[in-house]
Amino acid sequence: MRFVVSTIGTSILTNSIDRTTEGDWHRILADSANLKENELLDDPKKVIGELAERAREKLSGNDVGTHRRASAELNGIYGIYGGTLPEQNADQHYLICTDTFQGQITGNLIKAFLQGKGFEIDIFVPPSLSTKDTNSFTDGTKELITWLEDNVPRQRDSGYQVIFNLVGGFKSLQGYMQTFGAFYADETVYIFERSSDLIKIPRLPIQIDTTEIQQYRAQFAMMEAEALCQTTKVTGVDNISKTLLYIMEDNSTIYVGLSAWGMLIWNRTKEDLLENDISMIQDNLPKSAQTQLALMDAGKQYPKTEIDRDIPDALLESVYVNGVLCAKLSVWGKSVWNKAKRDLLGRKNRLLPFPRLQYQDAFIDDFENRNTNDQRCKLQETLGKVAYLLDKYSGNTAELNADGGLQYNRYNNTDIDHFRVNGGRRVSCRAQGGNLILRHCGAHDYVNDNP
Repeated sequence: MRFVVSTIGTSILTNSIDRTTEGDWHRILADSANLKENELLDDPKKVIGELAERAREKLSGNDVGTHRRASAELNGIYGIYGGTLPEQNADQHYLICTDTFQGQITGNLIKAFLQGKGFEIDIFVPPSLSTKDTNSFTDGTKELITWLEDNVPRQRDSGYQVIFNLVGGFKSLQGYMQTFGAFYADETVYIFERSSDLIKIPRLPIQIDTTEIQQYRAQFAMMEAEALCQTTKVTGVDNISKTLLYIMEDNSTIYVGLSAWGMLIWNRTKEDLLENDISMIQDNLPKSAQTQLALMDAGKQYPKTEIDRDIPDALLESVYVNGVLCAKLSVWGKSVWNKAKRDLLGRKNRLLPFPRLQYQDAFIDDFENRNTNDQRCKLQETLGKVAYLLDKYSGNTAELNADGGLQYNRYNNTDIDHFRVNGGRRVSCRAQGGNLILRHCGAHDYVNDNP
């Protein structure tokens, strides 16, 4: 089975021009190549429509030579199948088209033809992809990399051979796709101009040097999440290779984001880096550091001088709070913690020492023996939230109800309080000197009957 990705250009239109009488139509296509339908004047639209009809007429016949001469993209697809399109196959095809009127027309022409031959085929248009300007092209190629990362590994894992058909398409995009193919395609195919002989380039083994990415993984995660960031917010950006960055200036403010190459390298390395940091948090960080991460996950911002030195800088983002330099979880830190905590907080014998919370023996026994791994994780997330709010409001338990999810209340005719973990689970406690002494945790009825 094959998963074929074909770049789509305008050859199916230009090959229908009568060069003897319509010499200026090439210029009309070139001038309007990057325009959307609502940006086109009537005359270029009429020319494109007329050429599309001629192409459709060529493809309606049964002559293979006519089909291959009509479209560079189809010439490549015919070449993949040895010159004859199969009547039935389980292959999947995607056409990569520019975000333009011509891209829409040419993509739909080729899609309709191949669907008529029984192919499973779809079109992907990366938003903004055109050669109108650098910004549009950069944004479009980044969208394309995201799509490739979301689709190609999954198809390969399902048993498909991934083929990039680069016979057609714009030269600027082909240059990028050749490099993308080294990472994503099992095989990249070309055809010499005016030929039907297929050139096959197999996938080459490439090893990425992750040294720079690992050092600046927090910055890469921020640029991926925010697309463009003010350079002042991306610490160390001057030390990152400029080939991995996209830099622009707007109203005297300089912004930085990932270039297409930066996005590609980041996508190919971040899962390994993520797993390394998750393992480090779960296995090597002391409880004091894990507790700080849990509290930052709940919203706390620590003065930088109070941050546990075992916490890697990549997990933190610097912010000023009332003139004090503080730290909170970075975008990367949130990603790492969200994955690490599912296992870490759910383990037995891993109850974290949150500030302003004291654990009675009965509570510890309940934590260990009356909760599943998932329930222990959710419980510790809630304890982190309670500890953060108590610390923020100097032990005032009335402020716990500022978060509607906790539903902090007192049992009738007692001095014992309780709060909600989730729909069916509770914690009983007693307030004392700005702290909470935790008594029991578990199912709603168990805690309420034995607070």
